[in-house]
Amino acid sequence: MTLTFDEDIKLLTRLGLTELQAQVYLTLAKMGKATLRDISSASKADRANVYRVITRLLELNLIEKLLSTPTVFRALPLADGIKMLLEKKDQEHNDIKAKSRALLLRYKEASQDSADDKDTSEFILIPDGRLTKRKVAEMINSNQKTHDILIYWTDFKAQAKAVAAMWLKVLVRGVKVRILVFMEKDEKLPKSVLGLRSYPQFEIRKTATAPKATLSIIDGRETFLSVSPSLSPRGKPGLYVNNHGVVGLVQEYFELTWRDAEPM
Repeated sequence: MTLTFDEDIKLLTRLGLTELQAQVYLTLAKMGKATLRDISSASKADRANVYRVITRLLELNLIEKLLSTPTVFRALPLADGIKMLLEKKDQEHNDIKAKSRALLLRYKEASQDSADDKDTSEFILIPDGRLTKRKVAEMINSNQKTHDILIYWTDFKAQAKAVAAMWLKVLVRGVKVRILVFMEKDEKLPKSVLGLRSYPQFEIRKTATAPKATLSIIDGRETFLSVSPSLSPRGKPGLYVNNHGVVGLVQEYFELTWRDAEPM
């Protein structure tokens, strides 16, 4: 088979056919009309398998069965066949969208009740870096008063441009941002971060004491902690907590470390 034929088969599989169904349909479309034996020979597929595929293609209305001896099959013109498969795919997509909307409506009330329950404490283990970024973004979007961060220099430097844009959004809203960076030697702040110093509620300090974990505290009511003590735990699992007592302990640890840190 040529590379083009293989690509054509892959396209039809994306439209819902199996690989063998696509192969038989395209083979028959090229032949015009043919017997089961001829189709099996041309497609280099076992006759029993071709028979099962022919039966399914008949059900899909992609081929026709001519009344003759021996029995002859004819493929629906390729343009019509692809149009039919696309319409079927669109219908499946619309069905999924409709069912998804129904699912969201069923769970909307329960989700709202959960969101309104301010007395519920949550301890959520976030398993990977992608989900970590999503959770932190949710926290920052709800940020109203303060945002305290303890971070390793390696992470800080690597993500400076992205986090600077993130901090700028909360600074514009009037949020007080304090950043505490662990570094083992003096380093220069990235230009993207230097510009944030024009906001009076932005402060950054450094500490030479390695923290047990990186952390982010939002409004003193929720925190996100890395659960790896290793340097630069970017992408490692994290723990989200909104329990008042635990957040209070984390905030106290941050304040003690902040007090002994040096301005940058």
